[in-house]
Amino acid sequence: MAWQRMWWACRYHLTGLPDGVEWWPGAPDDEHITAWLAEQSARRALLLPEQRRRVDELLSLTGGMPVWRPRISNVAWQTLSGLLPARSHTGGRPRGERQSLEAIVHIACTGQAWTRLPPALGPFQACRRRFIRWRDDGTLQQISRAVLPEGDAIWQQRLAAYTGPA
Repeated sequence: MAWQRMWWACRYHLTGLPDGVEWWPGAPDDEHITAWLAEQSARRALLLPEQRRRVDELLSLTGGMPVWRPRISNVAWQTLSGLLPARSHTGGRPRGERQSLEAIVHIACTGQAWTRLPPALGPFQACRRRFIRWRDDGTLQQISRAVLPEGDAIWQQRLAAYTGPA
């Protein structure tokens, strides 16, 4: 039932709601829909034949596979980069702070599990460790309270909700 509900939401996000129909409280938004469709495409081989057909139908409506897109504007990044703690590299390949913050924002906006992080954002384990460190040291709260351009307000609000009260 949950799969059908998400398919329905995805379809009507793409085509518009029928007349007289309204979104239910807590209905998935565009961020959730895009993430769900990407996940279904990635696991296409595991879907039932009818589910594969329905996913293909949705992909034809979108014009192809949804891809991850950065949310943090360059102007916002100039402000945020000064709020981040000094890097503490303890081995392995160092991750870029912007890439890590984009991963954290992606999870906050989509509600996806860390294991479903898009490959463009790097390994989920490294991003999740950075999330925990920044959450615990207050960095994410500072980011949530920073004055940023209006276009960054949506992800900033979702990050604040995801990380919890100060």
